[in-house]
Amino acid sequence: MALFVFGAGATRGCSFVDPRKFACLPPLDRDFFTQLQRISNPKHRDLVRDVMDDVVQLFGYNFDVTMETVFTTLEHSIRMLKTTGTHWDFSQEELKAKRDRLEQAIAAVLEESLTENVGGASSLTAKNCDHHATFVWQRLKEEDVIVTFNYDCLLDFSLKNHGTGKWNARYGYGFNLGKWGKRLDGHQFWQPKKPASEGDTVRLFKLHGSLHFDITGPEKSSHVHLKQRPYTKQAGTRLRFSIIPPEWMKQFDRGAFGTLWAKASTAIHQARHIVLIGYSLPATDLHSTALFRTSVRRERLNSVVVVNPDRETRRRTRSVLQRGLNPATKVLSFDSLPEFLAVDRSVWEV
Repeated sequence: MALFVFGAGATRGCSFVDPRKFACLPPLDRDFFTQLQRISNPKHRDLVRDVMDDVVQLFGYNFDVTMETVFTTLEHSIRMLKTTGTHWDFSQEELKAKRDRLEQAIAAVLEESLTENVGGASSLTAKNCDHHATFVWQRLKEEDVIVTFNYDCLLDFSLKNHGTGKWNARYGYGFNLGKWGKRLDGHQFWQPKKPASEGDTVRLFKLHGSLHFDITGPEKSSHVHLKQRPYTKQAGTRLRFSIIPPEWMKQFDRGAFGTLWAKASTAIHQARHIVLIGYSLPATDLHSTALFRTSVRRERLNSVVVVNPDRETRRRTRSVLQRGLNPATKVLSFDSLPEFLAVDRSVWEV
């Protein structure tokens, strides 16, 4: 069994990404606000303006902050006002409204960058990535596990379109289906033509949530609805989705997400091959780093593959997975997903 870990870099490196044709790119944490300001769809105009005003109010003009920094600032400011009972420049309600707008902005940027452009605006049709399709069709095997920290649905669409015999959307996400399986619906849309069996399906654990997850109800008996249109909302309405925002105090141990993190930990512990694609294991994401450090089994890994052009990221990845390495572990690096896909699986699956 191989474990594949996808990060934002895997989406940024999609085959359809070309700033010469369409300026708004799938965002990275460090350039999120740049991509937000490139949205051309008029229905998002007010949201973009309001979010940029929010960031200026918090950090001043000519700011240089990441999306995680803004979310974390809002989170701690809300908690501080709740503790002190003060509200000098902002009330708790105002800060919560800013946080809500920023979450909606994530969906707006992903809609703009990941759906087909029609008449200068985003559409209902999701773009297809040739690299993701090749990965699912030619490299992914039954019973492999994918862990992703991305909110987008590129992998979900690729599994639906190319995962015949490998993917079953009812069982593959790892949710607790509950008695009679009534805690999940909407999975039919995400099924391939011929779904895999429950025991053979690829597992896709979306640890930070997804724009097509709509999770409701009590934590111990959460209901999950898988939406057909993950990115698109009507003008003036609020898009419903369930994600864990990029902030330091992530609520990853509650409800449906607690189940996914536990299953991901087991998968990491059982894995003999770990492939990280466009994921940098950022030092600020203490929860994800702790997941890998504590879950990897001592000296168990046969191979570690890092698909990332950044040398420092490669070094940090080896450090986090150090406990799983042994003298015979094969460590390989590739600059991009196409470069990784150009080699046969037998090259690293030793």
